[in-house]
Amino acid sequence: MKFTRTVSLVLALLTALCFVSCAGPEPAVIPDDTAAPDLPPAPEEPEAVPEPEPEPEAEAGSEPEADPEPQPEPAPEPEPTPEPEPAPEPEPPQDTPARLSYSDPALYTENLDRAIEYAKTIRSLYWNSDTCLSKLTPGGGTPHLWPYTEQAGMVNGILSVMDKDHPDRAYFEEYLRELMEGFRYYRVKRVKLYSEEWWNDPDNHIAAFGETDGTVHSYALYSSSRQEKKKDNNIVTTEAVYFDDNVWVAKEFYYAYMNTGDVAYLNEAANIVNWILGEGYESAGALAGIYWKWSAKFLFSGGDYSDSNHASLNACSTASSAMVLAKLCSAVAGTELEGLREGWLEKAAAIFDFCTAAYVDKSTKCLCDKVFLRKGFEKETTLTKQIQKTDGSLYAYNTGTYLTAGADLHVLLRGTDPERADAILASALASAKGADKKFADRNVKKGQYSYPSHSWFTSFLVSGFADLAAFDEGCAEFEEHMRSALEYAWENNRSDDGLVCPAWIKGWNHYNQKDLNDSNSESNPRQILYQSANAHCYAMMAGYYR
Repeated sequence: MKFTRTVSLVLALLTALCFVSCAGPEPAVIPDDTAAPDLPPAPEEPEAVPEPEPEPEAEAGSEPEADPEPQPEPAPEPEPTPEPEPAPEPEPPQDTPARLSYSDPALYTENLDRAIEYAKTIRSLYWNSDTCLSKLTPGGGTPHLWPYTEQAGMVNGILSVMDKDHPDRAYFEEYLRELMEGFRYYRVKRVKLYSEEWWNDPDNHIAAFGETDGTVHSYALYSSSRQEKKKDNNIVTTEAVYFDDNVWVAKEFYYAYMNTGDVAYLNEAANIVNWILGEGYESAGALAGIYWKWSAKFLFSGGDYSDSNHASLNACSTASSAMVLAKLCSAVAGTELEGLREGWLEKAAAIFDFCTAAYVDKSTKCLCDKVFLRKGFEKETTLTKQIQKTDGSLYAYNTGTYLTAGADLHVLLRGTDPERADAILASALASAKGADKKFADRNVKKGQYSYPSHSWFTSFLVSGFADLAAFDEGCAEFEEHMRSALEYAWENNRSDDGLVCPAWIKGWNHYNQKDLNDSNSESNPRQILYQSANAHCYAMMAGYYR
């Protein structure tokens, strides 16, 4: 009966194999002379062994079948180590969105070369390296703080777009160091009030140059006029101190830090904005603006709407503060001043929103010049009740700083408050479109765009359009309008001494001879503010095409 039992066993095995084949993949066949390949791990629960069936009787006439040779059981495979799940791809930071690029090596080189040549001419005509003092014009004169700042702006602009190994790098780093030293002739030591009293805030202090305690209580402020005999020694009244002037100084200390890494410059910028926010920021009710002149902060002269005699929040001090605060928010990341960042960012965004509500002209979308506050405004809660009068004059720099502030704040807020970030960008883009229409005059010369003759005002549109072009191609068209005008000025309105006319398209004949002959006049088109701004514009164009 051995044959019958064997047949029964074979039939049982074939039935089991058929069941396994129907239930899952076919098992691999393992030849006798090869090692067993890696197999899946055995199930945790052992399979049940079936009870042997009774051996059936052999069929008549069948030859007995030999017992099959027993197959060696394969050695149990070790449990495979599970492979770790791949780490998810890191998402790009929300505050660094992809930006549009307009790289053009030829235009980069051309504009940088022009900026370098121009700045060297200015240094030779205006600057004294031994004393770190500047002339107002090539013929003489003393620049106030505001015109002086742009000479530093010009050099900072060149260094920010110049490669580290550029052969002129050391020249401009030394020039910048001298210019930053020159600021100290304008630095305030003490402030005298109208009586014999001194300004003395027990919670705050005027810090030593380049030093800070890392809090909001460390101040620095600069006078509109310089003291030529000693640095850091100006003793002034509040009449001599303007918040907008100090914004421009803070801006240049920020850029000097970015260009050199000297932390004293960052400290000084922080101290200046701390003073601006501590003494000049008005947040009562619906307000979030910066006063213009310290002495006028408490004056309400009724019908005399002069910002020297009546408290005013000016766009030139307000929008520019939002711009500088936004830039410093990025600069202090990872430094000992990082604790100031949150408060600065909150105020920068609030100031920008105030600019949108209080200054943006409904027709042009450009920024008006200023608002005069109503006496008793502190008790009111709405802008209409707090503002007594709006000066609707439109100047390019007010809109330009608003554009740059909008671009920077969009980046800073995108990760934490994307809805607000997008609203800010939309407001800035609307103003950019309005600014190109308002300030680029198509009717002066066919095929050209003529801008206001105050080239320092206009320079902020160069930077504003460039900053927003990273997010919107329409602003690239506006920037091209400005590049074309600067190209025309270089080719057609550059004088024998190398200076470019600040009225880029209209030329030198736009100015009267009296101003051209007056070395002490800020209306002279050769004054340091206009000329440094021109050179700065070529540097900014280089950066745009880098």
